[in-house]
Amino acid sequence: MMNKYHHTEFGPRPRMLLAYADAAYASECGRYFRRLGWEVEMVGSAQETRLFVEEFRPDVVVLAAELLDESGWLTSAKISTADPDLHIIVVAAEWSDNMQERANAVGAERCIRREDGAEGLAHAVLGSVTLSHAV
Repeated sequence: MMNKYHHTEFGPRPRMLLAYADAAYASECGRYFRRLGWEVEMVGSAQETRLFVEEFRPDVVVLAAELLDESGWLTSAKISTADPDLHIIVVAAEWSDNMQERANAVGAERCIRREDGAEGLAHAVLGSVTLSHAV
């Protein structure tokens, strides 16, 4: 089943920009999405994220809630202001009941828990129908 991320104007493979603070999580998610046929670029800072959003033209931007130089929340607000149609997901290590509301307030579609790993991210990006194809 096709989803909205297949075949973009920039090529046949969907693109993910993953801005991380946790290298193990980023590596796990990068491998997972590459097996699904995605191009994945990984960066560690908000500054790099903003540069790569313009150059890499990702379909999805995944932001750690805490990056090296500023919060993923602030980064989400900045990049969603520049491109309101960009799909943004914030990954939080700490969780509270208002996380989804907070994500929406900064232009992100979703906020997920880092503890849910690559499958949690895949579910947020693709829904449940595509998860079985990642193995």
